[in-house]
Amino acid sequence: MLSIGRTAYLVGLTTKAIKHYEEIGLVQPTYVSPESGYRFYSQKEQQQLVRIKTLRNFGVSLSDILREGDEQMESLLRNRKKEIEDEINKLQGKMEGIDQLLSKGEKEMETRIVESEGFTVRGYQMKGPVSEIPAEWDRLIKEINEKDVAVEESFGVCLSMENDIIHYIAGLKAEFTEGFPDTKEVVIPAGKFIVAKVEGGIPGIPATYDYIIQMEDIKLRDCYDFERYVHPAGATEDVIEIWMPIE
Repeated sequence: MLSIGRTAYLVGLTTKAIKHYEEIGLVQPTYVSPESGYRFYSQKEQQQLVRIKTLRNFGVSLSDILREGDEQMESLLRNRKKEIEDEINKLQGKMEGIDQLLSKGEKEMETRIVESEGFTVRGYQMKGPVSEIPAEWDRLIKEINEKDVAVEESFGVCLSMENDIIHYIAGLKAEFTEGFPDTKEVVIPAGKFIVAKVEGGIPGIPATYDYIIQMEDIKLRDCYDFERYVHPAGATEDVIEIWMPIE
């Protein structure tokens, strides 16, 4: 057995960190001298401390290590890898949004005014964080493929948004959804819309909304806004448009 000071030196941690791990129940010393209170650690605890150090270096939280146990190192690292991948995707979206804002002065977004006669969208709805929206699109695409429906446009309709909870429908014009199970219907009333083409794919949607809202020569009205995805036969990429109701 080795003292806490020698153990700290060998495993590359501070004695303060080792004592903290003891306090929260992660690592217990093999022996504590009743006279001096000195802590001693065997090779087993030293190996445990190395695992914990490695996990912490890769950003695994202490709460996760406590819950799963440091011996589940492979599982913890796989979960952390997935978290990092998600973080990278979010950062990539932010970078693309920044690029759009920086280039705003050089290139204006493509917009037009449309008088819509109104139509009905039917599809799959969700109420929750924005991160749950892709699952409803997956359900819709699955039904389109299974029923071999030929459509060149689809719609993402925002029914309401409060704090971080969105009420959203991913759907098609109602006449194309016959036989689709468990769908929700929403009527888009007739009226005038400002339509902006999204640059940069789905990550560019928030910046497009911001662009429209900052336009000084329009006045928004209280009605549903929506995303329109145009995917003509043979095209390799969708054209994404944001439709915002205006007076």
